[in-house]
Amino acid sequence: MMERPHFDLAASGQRMREIRRDRNISVRQVMEYMGFESTQAVYKWEAGKCFPQADNLLALAVLYHVNPMELLVEEDSLSSSCCLRKRNGSLNLSDAA
Repeated sequence: MMERPHFDLAASGQRMREIRRDRNISVRQVMEYMGFESTQAVYKWEAGKCFPQADNLLALAVLYHVNPMELLVEEDSLSSSCCLRKRNGSLNLSDAA
């Protein structure tokens, strides 16, 4: 039987922030796109305090022009590869703190 994936909250938040910044999208623009009244939810996601709900994750993926899975970092990938994968090269975990 296939094992359920587990995602790293902090690393996923960092990835969401990096992708947003790479696309020159502000937190305020994300807030407006999502129809939120404040930036609080976006900052919580990017700080690794919580994951976006499924519908919000899909909406982020559309806004950022990525596959939704690109916004998340699997725990297994952290322990096995010792680095976070980015589109252009790699980011060492020591740089990710």
